[in-house]
Amino acid sequence: MEAPLLPLLLLFLAAAAGPNAATAARDGCTSGCDHALGSYYVASNQNVTYIASLFGFSDYRVLGKYNPGIPNLDFVAAGDRLNVPFPCQCIAPPSAPASTFLAAPIRYDVHTGDTYISIADQFNNLTTPAWLQATNTYPANNIPDVGSVNVTVNCSCGDPGISTAYGLFLTYPLRDRETLASVAANHSFSSPEQMDLLRKYNPGMDGVTGSGIVYIPAKDPNGSYLPLKSQGTGSLCPSGS
Repeated sequence: MEAPLLPLLLLFLAAAAGPNAATAARDGCTSGCDHALGSYYVASNQNVTYIASLFGFSDYRVLGKYNPGIPNLDFVAAGDRLNVPFPCQCIAPPSAPASTFLAAPIRYDVHTGDTYISIADQFNNLTTPAWLQATNTYPANNIPDVGSVNVTVNCSCGDPGISTAYGLFLTYPLRDRETLASVAANHSFSSPEQMDLLRKYNPGMDGVTGSGIVYIPAKDPNGSYLPLKSQGTGSLCPSGS
């Protein structure tokens, strides 16, 4: 009797995460990959030390190699984008352990008065309050003043059914006036052939403006795209990771 409820639950989780999140993050995964990147939009009241600490880095300088376009991390301007690395794991929501998806569960230490809304606001569209509630056990109105919650950021490890040339992906939340095509152009990934690939990695997102998440192949710190490699169990991870 429980099986027919699973598709409904998956639809709820996809809606909570935002447009395209569950599909592009390969709902129904069995394994993840060592590295993915998140594109963090820097707000006016934030600096790189604070942003690095949100993702568990004690030294913000570790982010330098993932952001070659920012020559000095001490002078990151509001409105810039900062790439932050994290492992992309195959996880499941507490209420549906069979409904797996790719994401980074980032530990966030709770402060007095925190809500899912206030926590999501600190991650600047990389997650949503509804997604935090769906992937944690605490009710929205009963988050404890001490302890931690998982900040769940969807990610992608690539898809061998689309291409084995790309194994490192950037989770990119769209902001005002941004589209899949404009983000692709800013990442030098916009030839007709490349756009065809991006549409496959991001079903339903072509033409969407200003909301949702897109997944863009990213270059490693050496400036190269990492191809997928077999791990011997049917799963694929970025080579060189």
